Amino acid sequence: MQSNSLRATALLSLPFCALLPFANCQAPVAGSGASATALPAANDDVGGLPKFLLKVPAGTVQVGLDVNTFADACAQAAFWFNPKKAHEAAADKYKTALRRSSSIIGRKPYQVGEFYLGKWPVKNSEYMVFVDSQRAAGVEIRPPFHWWRYGCEADYNKRLEEIRKLYPKNPDGPINYWELKGHELPYKAQDENGKSLADHPVVFLTWREANAFAASIGMRLPTEIELERAMRGNGTHTWPGGERGPEHDKYTEKMLEFLGMARTSDLHSKPVGTVIGAHGPFGHLDMFGQVWQMVGDLGYDPIHGDMDDWLKQWDLLHKHKTARIVEKKPVYQGQLTVAKGGSYLSYQEPVQLMIDARAPIQTTACLESLGMRLAKSIAPGYDFLYSMQRVQFNTGAFAKDQALNFNELVGSERYTLDATGFPNKYEAVAFAPVNWLSTEKSAKIKKLVEATQLKPMLIGALATTATFDNGTKPGLYSVFYREGGIPKELRDATKTGYREVTKARKEEAKRAKAAEKAGKKDDEKKDDKKKKSKKQDEVRKWRMVTKKYGLTDDDMVSTKAANGDCGYVIIDGVKIPTDRDAFILSTKGAMVSVLPGTKKKPTKIPAFAGSLEMEAVEGQKAKSTAKLKFGIPLVNGKPKVVVAFDLHAVLDLAIEGKPWR
Repeated sequence: MQSNSLRATALLSLPFCALLPFANCQAPVAGSGASATALPAANDDVGGLPKFLLKVPAGTVQVGLDVNTFADACAQAAFWFNPKKAHEAAADKYKTALRRSSSIIGRKPYQVGEFYLGKWPVKNSEYMVFVDSQRAAGVEIRPPFHWWRYGCEADYNKRLEEIRKLYPKNPDGPINYWELKGHELPYKAQDENGKSLADHPVVFLTWREANAFAASIGMRLPTEIELERAMRGNGTHTWPGGERGPEHDKYTEKMLEFLGMARTSDLHSKPVGTVIGAHGPFGHLDMFGQVWQMVGDLGYDPIHGDMDDWLKQWDLLHKHKTARIVEKKPVYQGQLTVAKGGSYLSYQEPVQLMIDARAPIQTTACLESLGMRLAKSIAPGYDFLYSMQRVQFNTGAFAKDQALNFNELVGSERYTLDATGFPNKYEAVAFAPVNWLSTEKSAKIKKLVEATQLKPMLIGALATTATFDNGTKPGLYSVFYREGGIPKELRDATKTGYREVTKARKEEAKRAKAAEKAGKKDDEKKDDKKKKSKKQDEVRKWRMVTKKYGLTDDDMVSTKAANGDCGYVIIDGVKIPTDRDAFILSTKGAMVSVLPGTKKKPTKIPAFAGSLEMEAVEGQKAKSTAKLKFGIPLVNGKPKVVVAFDLHAVLDLAIEGKPWR
């Protein structure tokens, strides 16, 4: 991890960049393939979900600003008490802001589906439950930096000598040490004065750590479009509080006071809910001026909307008297994400409090003014799989056109809550296919299937908190499909191999028995065997074929092999049956287990079809089984021919009582 944790804090106390258009990352209303049940509309009853989640209704959000609005906003913030000189002041004071924020120009509407958003940023007390549980399970996880630096100052001081030796004359030495040793350090959520930080927003988290926490309770970070929708609602105002009317949509000193961010700020975060005017239109607290809030989108794309329109706005920006200092267009950066809302430091740079303001963030950065807020989709299991994908950050198995199709996700989930209403247990199983399984590209799948016997075909991703009935552990897996059967080249090679290996081993057994009677030494027998084996390797071309399918001589001696089929092939050490279609689970680039599909022939069901059924486990009152069924289209036609996949995962809780959703 790079040591930019404290130094990068300056990034969030200085100017910003413009809005990322990841509308396609918007969590969908339950897709046609999802077995989702819509949540109740009332915020005090969200179907067993934590009650700090408030509904954000579907609607349209206006993204970006026109040139004049942007210039006026900068001018207000720079010189609010003398509007006549505001433009001159803005051009000087916000030089960096304007250089980096040109893409904020150009307003565009985006449709946002209904979703749920945490009422407040995640608190230290909530994150500590996660850290405690992870460490208790043996997971190496580090606490936020200040939990150790201030919360356990005695331990921190003891380690300073070691830190100075490891990082001589390096002011970031403690950060480097924490990044290296954080998983073994003690922690306590309190500030340098010994005051509890339990109700303060948690900070010093990387983007991946934030996603890991969200995944642990079946949630995710909001997309940038979603967060802006929750900040702005149906309006087009520029500043927090502008929903009250045009007269309030401007920056003044009173606006800082309204937010609870007077210029006498103590430069620290505050308990959630105390930034009094920073509410959102749907009841969310601390949307502005508390801590910057990470989004789930990966990749900083400064261009949104129509390119031609954006270029026109770019030209206008250059001609505007407050923006002549814009020097170059911003560029896409795939390693960055985005934060919004400003922080307690933003009273110094109030432009950061604009609803459209954004800060580009390194996914490895840990910042003292950067926190998170949780989001929840309507489709069960969606968020768990979405967040897990970001935690593992592993896209190696997926080709360019194989993005997951979350609209076709099939999943189910259930929460149990503690006395505060925060989750203390989460169970889920969810599957999302690759996008072309449910598109016109499915016409090509028949040809792809023909090659799956040698190279299984990626069909999607599966996430579960449960142990599969074959013993596979909970986690996130890429799912590959292999058609049942044996290719002709392997069948011929297996028949030959069975004949040759069986004959050779019988002859070897006879020679060994005869040698034993004759009193020959063991080393003589080994030499003879080695010479014989070498000769065989030179002449048997079938070995190359069987090796390609993971088979060895030991596999050839099976009586089934006499007919050209051992009953299985082996990929990455995993036995895959050949008498039926198979689904192979892979993680970190290696096959780890196999789940049998339907026997013999494909089943005719609609594609893409998905369902998840819950039923009690016979003889086990405290258990239930999740039966996940979905179809993979093989050929076009009506009805489509698909391969059915049945997954049985044993879950911890009984069906009675709190329901699954």
